[in-house]
Amino acid sequence: MIKLKNNSEADIRRLRGSDFEAVRDFLRLFSTETIFTNQYPGQPDIERDKSVAAYENKDNLFLGAFLPDGRLIGMTSFQKPKPNHPWSGGNAGFGLCILKEFYHCGLGTELMRQLEAGAREKGVHRLFGTVRTENYHAIHLYLKCGFTIEGITKETAFINGRWHDEYYISKLLKEEK
Repeated sequence: MIKLKNNSEADIRRLRGSDFEAVRDFLRLFSTETIFTNQYPGQPDIERDKSVAAYENKDNLFLGAFLPDGRLIGMTSFQKPKPNHPWSGGNAGFGLCILKEFYHCGLGTELMRQLEAGAREKGVHRLFGTVRTENYHAIHLYLKCGFTIEGITKETAFINGRWHDEYYISKLLKEEK
């Protein structure tokens, strides 16, 4: 259990198959709170079998932050797109999502810290992702956690009648001394 700045307590742990319903409900709510995600209101529900297989895949890491009552309030993950590739097997794409109610309470920092620790354990050399250029809160968090903005992709998402750009971000996980 970790204590958050808003006096809540959360248990951050690896997701299991039994968490499927909590993840589904979380994503339904999260998709209505922000445009800074690939989740969108009314999208088809995630598939149980594919989700559980992803949680249990040894090359992936899916973490959830749960309140004592079992409600999922945030999650992060990484997946290696080509885990067995001799040249690029050390790359992993990551994502992070947190309910608005739990912004600015230290949850994002802790989720990212634990995600990075898990990535190091699994031999990840480079964590990478994208973030919408107007998502100032996430950009601040990622830069604070040591990520670098590598570039920009123009007009990647058409939302509410206009195009939005995204940054490519990454962090090299060098050996800690």
